[in-house]
Amino acid sequence: MGYFVAFLLLGGVLGSALAVLIAKLVPALSVLKENLTAPLGFNIEVVNLSVRLNIGAVAGMIAGAFVFRKA
Repeated sequence: MGYFVAFLLLGGVLGSALAVLIAKLVPALSVLKENLTAPLGFNIEVVNLSVRLNIGAVAGMIAGAFVFRKA
């Protein structure tokens, strides 16, 4: 289960980064990096963590799940 979560997180991060890169190269595809959700997270005095999902992150998570399934 831990490996599956790791593949999902890594896929989300890489998918989001790829979406930002594509949006910079082709400005017409800037919709890929728009947020689908408001920032989800928590804030305590020492740590502030928030997560925003975009289309690239969701596509990366799906790709991560497929890669995990094949491995």
